[in-house]
Amino acid sequence: MRNIKKIVVHCTASPDNLDIGFKEIDQWHKDRGWRGCGYHWIVRRDGTCEAGRPELEVGAHVKGHNADSIGIVWIGINSITEAQKKTLDRVIRGLLNAYNLSVEDVYGHYELFVGKTCPRLDMDKLRKSLRTEEYLPDGPSDSEIEINLIDIENQILDDE
Repeated sequence: MRNIKKIVVHCTASPDNLDIGFKEIDQWHKDRGWRGCGYHWIVRRDGTCEAGRPELEVGAHVKGHNADSIGIVWIGINSITEAQKKTLDRVIRGLLNAYNLSVEDVYGHYELFVGKTCPRLDMDKLRKSLRTEEYLPDGPSDSEIEINLIDIENQILDDE
């Protein structure tokens, strides 16, 4: 089992009107010579959460920090949707709980790798909001996220 010490948030730096997901990111990363999608979780424009690389596997999302981190990416570059904010909140909170981490263990890509601007979010504001119980309480329920993940896993199995 991996010793997870941090959660790293990314954006795809793709146009905000481009609704992509696991399949497209997986191909992009293969085109770069990687073995597939380097992120563990993908938050689509409509707030759907898709599973990427299994958490048990080392990601490929931030040089020098992949071995002990989980990578989450939101689709877009300039404008995160309200649905994405809600799902990102739920996913991060779930990971913090699952790995017994604190809010200070949540980073933006740019905080770990000089020269990056990703995820184009104010990480101090995000961490502050994660410290409160009130942040986006009307986001998708854990069961809604779980259903989306099951659907994605079934799609992947069907494609094999």
